[in-house]
Amino acid sequence: MSSSATVTADASSSEAFKLLFSETTCGQVLERPSRSSGPKIPICLDTDLSVQDACNALAAHRISSAPVYSPEQGGFIGMFDYRDLVTYVLEVFRKVPKEEASFDAEMEITDIIKRASMDRTGVPIKLVSNLSQQNPLVAVYTTTPLLTALQEFANNSALHRIVVLEKCDGDKDKFVGVLSQSLICGLVAEKFGRLPRKTAGRTETDFAAGELSLQQLGLVKGENSVVTVDLNDTVLEALYAMHTNHVSSVAIVDKAHGHSKLEGSVSMTDIKEILSSRGGWRHLYDPCFRFFVQLRSVQGLEANGSDRVPLFTVHPSTPLIVAVEKMAATKTHRVWIVSESGKGDVVGVLGLSDVMPFLAAACQPE
Repeated sequence: MSSSATVTADASSSEAFKLLFSETTCGQVLERPSRSSGPKIPICLDTDLSVQDACNALAAHRISSAPVYSPEQGGFIGMFDYRDLVTYVLEVFRKVPKEEASFDAEMEITDIIKRASMDRTGVPIKLVSNLSQQNPLVAVYTTTPLLTALQEFANNSALHRIVVLEKCDGDKDKFVGVLSQSLICGLVAEKFGRLPRKTAGRTETDFAAGELSLQQLGLVKGENSVVTVDLNDTVLEALYAMHTNHVSSVAIVDKAHGHSKLEGSVSMTDIKEILSSRGGWRHLYDPCFRFFVQLRSVQGLEANGSDRVPLFTVHPSTPLIVAVEKMAATKTHRVWIVSESGKGDVVGVLGLSDVMPFLAAACQPE
């Protein structure tokens, strides 16, 4: 990250940008009429729900995670997301070295494996929730300024969603929803993106850092910074690469011609295609690229020619705000950065977590 570029951008960011985060509450973001994705009624999962049922719930509501509620404890015990599912899958198939887990975690994992050996779909999510140890449970109130949530995201790259509660009379607070990084980026794109500025006939920018390119901001780390798998590596190997490198997606590349041409990607959310159907486990041994093509075909995308490469790509020269708008428009958590050469070489990846620190820095007083 280029500190000089960030400081310069911060100094010229408008008061409108800062006021958006300081005066908007977390509850107001959840109530926005333009919020079109995700369930209208907040979703939480019971501790005794099976892994397969929980996976089906995430897929049905088109969400990546949900808080887990314990009736016995009378509160939330953690978050359940696809990262936990990936860790679970790898444990079932003995792909995670046991020395990586703590003693307490090892006891839980042993219990999971024992249950899974008898019934791979019957394991309750209370044994899998937080298994990855990468999805902390953080809660705020509806009256909490959005800036507070933004700072939480900026200070913890492992945090992707925050539980929002409403204070009620009595001992228990009401669960009203989950605030995600996607919602924040969508708000920024809607208020300060190039498209709304063009529509309004405005030329000035309220988010100066957003006008700098990904290269200028130090967000293009090079090919070696991207976790990749080969076309013929299995889906299980891709999941293991994600787990060991603490990333939520890997690029599928073709290195046949001496460079890493982006051909597709596999993300942790794709695990739902394995867990949500009977016999889906066999797809763990599919070659990554074949799995990618089949998955995108089912989703209604073309699986051949130029369309087989995901459209969610940007270049080093792409301004940050354009990348944010693209992620908001396509409802994705990341875009792949490909070279300007036209060969499709992957040279980086930009995720929502990379954007949060720039948004938080732009809100700092001059």
